[in-house]
Amino acid sequence: MQAIEAKSSRTKHVPTELVGLTIVALSDGGRNFGLYRVKQAEARTMLLGHGAIAFPEGMHLDIEDFKYLVPNSSSFHQRATVVGNGREGILLTW
Repeated sequence: MQAIEAKSSRTKHVPTELVGLTIVALSDGGRNFGLYRVKQAEARTMLLGHGAIAFPEGMHLDIEDFKYLVPNSSSFHQRATVVGNGREGILLTW
């Protein structure tokens, strides 16, 4: 997987310790699960760092870009499936 970096020009509502990191928000329907750091991403997969919740394989999640992961995009929304949850992190695919 290729590592990616993102910079946001809209950081005034982001805590200082998160500025410069690629962060996505995870949810499922109306349930918000929080913010997760993107470790790696490819065209159809994404590896996230571990957070407070360990998602089981097969679970469907909505990924929303918290800090403009996609260049020139004000919004990124992707429905994904958890295909792995190990020491490396949470692996999602769509």
